[in-house]
Amino acid sequence: MEELSRADRDALRRALTIARAESDEERAHLDHIEGRSGWQEAAESAVYHQCRALRLRPWEPPPSWIRDLEADLAAGDDGVSGRYRAARLTQRLLAAGLSRFEPDPLAALAQAEDARMRKEEAVRQAEAAAR
Repeated sequence: MEELSRADRDALRRALTIARAESDEERAHLDHIEGRSGWQEAAESAVYHQCRALRLRPWEPPPSWIRDLEADLAAGDDGVSGRYRAARLTQRLLAAGLSRFEPDPLAALAQAEDARMRKEEAVRQAEAAAR
């Protein structure tokens, strides 16, 4: 298993919470995976919500499946598989300090941008007040 960042652990916790709340069956399924293979395996299984949040087609990978970002970006867009698009989205998530495991990647990016803009506005106001 790969080493997880703080952002990864946070996103995986949220994904697991969302998936477990979906139904008793899903909770039991994820509990079984966790008991058999550990927390990380169960949490990574729960990230399938990315597919729903992004409205992906069955053959399109979500950002959580991108393991070699550089290779997927270098391969370019084949116009079919969606791997390049997933890699670009992963690149945006990572650049924003987020995780490729975000349960809803586009919402997470929007929140991060919103927070960045609020912070910039607060800095501008503080600078203006100091003058």
